[in-house]
Amino acid sequence: MKVALIQITAGSNFDENFEKSKIFLQDSLNSRPDFILLPECFLFLSSKSKILIEMSHDSIKYFKKFSKMNKVYLLLGSLPITENDKLFNRSILINPEGDIISIYDKIHMFDITLKNGEFYKESDFYSPGSELKITKVMGHSVGHTICYDLRFPKMYRALAKKGSQIIVIPSAFTHTTGKAHWHYLVKARAIENGVFILAPNQWGVNNENRTTYGHTLIVDPWGKTLAEADNGEMIVTAELDLNMVRDCQNAIPVLDNDRNFD
Repeated sequence: MKVALIQITAGSNFDENFEKSKIFLQDSLNSRPDFILLPECFLFLSSKSKILIEMSHDSIKYFKKFSKMNKVYLLLGSLPITENDKLFNRSILINPEGDIISIYDKIHMFDITLKNGEFYKESDFYSPGSELKITKVMGHSVGHTICYDLRFPKMYRALAKKGSQIIVIPSAFTHTTGKAHWHYLVKARAIENGVFILAPNQWGVNNENRTTYGHTLIVDPWGKTLAEADNGEMIVTAELDLNMVRDCQNAIPVLDNDRNFD
């Protein structure tokens, strides 16, 4: 499976972000990927305002058409989706026929206060999801997570035990927390479960001076980094040998040996 992960900077101007995403999607086709992934909040990232999108929005129609025209799987890292009078931070996965085959609403809300004064409270905007989600890409099981979910290893163990061979982590990880923890956490989730991790992250300083860490990562089940983005907006690619999941999980059978201490 050939994957392409897009690292961009998004701010509060929806139209600008939409046009940028179109350009990067088109450029990503140069590597002939089977599966393209965008980061969290790639069309709108703001701590000061909110925007409401329904599943029938024209942008989603565009992405569905793109997938169908180019015969690729496409992960819309996350969008602010309104449904039943609630707002969700939602990942959407589209297949090569242009159909939405999976959605996942972010479960863990990023409500933190750092020592340097940085403050985030996603629960002021979003309602949390409550369900684990797994779907198939080219016959292989893919588990959904988003950004802050990365800090909750039980979620990843549950997805792996339910058969996920790949776990995606579209993110807008802050620079402060990313510099301290991003690489360690992403690699740990891959190694401890014997799965591939695909983690497209936002990068840079947006128009509201919100800073994201970048370093988009593709990590194999043994913890090897197959691709990592530098500083800047860019696309990283890798070829995944899904047989590695079986081999690594057989070599170190953590999923079989796992115990529940609750």
